[in-house]
Amino acid sequence: MKSLSSYYFLYYLAMSVYLPYMSIYFSDRGFSSTQVGMIFSLLAFVSVIAQPIMGLLNDRTSDPRKILLLCISVAPILSLGFYYMGSLTAIMALSIVYAWFQSSAGPISDSLANDIGNREGFSFGSIRLWGALSYSLGTLGTGFLYGKIGYDNIFFAYLVISLALVFTIFYLPKVKPSPHKTKLFDQAKEVLHNKPFVLFVGICLLVNLCMSMNFTFLPLYFKEMAFDKKWLGTAFAIAAIVEVPMFYISAKLGKRLGQFNVLCMVAVLNAFRYILIYTFHNVYLVLALQVVDGITFAFFASLAVEVVGGYASERTKATFQAIFAAIAYGLGSILGSSAGGVIIDYKGAPALYLVLFFVSMVAGLLFFISKHALQKTADKAPPFISA
Repeated sequence: MKSLSSYYFLYYLAMSVYLPYMSIYFSDRGFSSTQVGMIFSLLAFVSVIAQPIMGLLNDRTSDPRKILLLCISVAPILSLGFYYMGSLTAIMALSIVYAWFQSSAGPISDSLANDIGNREGFSFGSIRLWGALSYSLGTLGTGFLYGKIGYDNIFFAYLVISLALVFTIFYLPKVKPSPHKTKLFDQAKEVLHNKPFVLFVGICLLVNLCMSMNFTFLPLYFKEMAFDKKWLGTAFAIAAIVEVPMFYISAKLGKRLGQFNVLCMVAVLNAFRYILIYTFHNVYLVLALQVVDGITFAFFASLAVEVVGGYASERTKATFQAIFAAIAYGLGSILGSSAGGVIIDYKGAPALYLVLFFVSMVAGLLFFISKHALQKTADKAPPFISA
């Protein structure tokens, strides 16, 4: 548990020093909102392809840590190219290779942590909260720092922290691969024939589409509303701080209220937040509503991983996690980034949040009316272990 906690702490600390600022970094370099959306859409598109393939390979390797080590080592080195390349074409080309490794690390990490947690007797949320803690510390500090010195050095900071992260991988417990080796076609077939899983992924796609659009374009909302950008890091930090206790209680709350009831609540609370941001253009309200962002993200990220683990068999755990991440997070980011940039360029940033309100309400309704169908396979999963 200590080694996993250290890994997640450094992993999300590395994310915190550059990921929240990528959109404003490219915007400050002169790219339009539509072009920023194109870059993020390409990053997400590559992840849709990369994550299932890397997940399949991870399920078949003798040591699941090997591919994780490759991803964690290569991605920060490639990210330095964003600093040295100035043209949109070059950045788009680099994004293809960078996103292949960067996007694959998350679902592989979650699959590994979930397996170890089930074996050792602790919940995924009790590990993931350390990532939320480090993310809050990182965004809080870098928000004020970058506000003074600019955003040019975000990828160098990412590289430095990633060097320390690499060493923690060697201390992660080894998980034995499944002894039941199957063909890649059979693994893919198992996923497609699991109808509750496919339905679950589809609804989660809508939820994360909204969260991804908000995460990507909140900095541009700040910029259009002429808010002081020093509060941008604070906004992300508030959400991440709230995530820490929410990750801890997510498994218990999901068990008490029902996982799909909680996920329905996540979508509705997000819709409530988006309509308030659309209606009232006040930086302090946005900061206050980041509390809701932290609650909903923690519940969604924690419970979704455990639900997906319940749908998978022993031989396809990483495969299911990777496909879920590729569609819910990857495809959601593609649609969100491409559409969000266009909406902002033509209708303005506030209009984006009106769209997010309607999509989130649809997701909440779908969770509510489909929860019995979704539960059919998830009921077969072993009971979740509280922290």
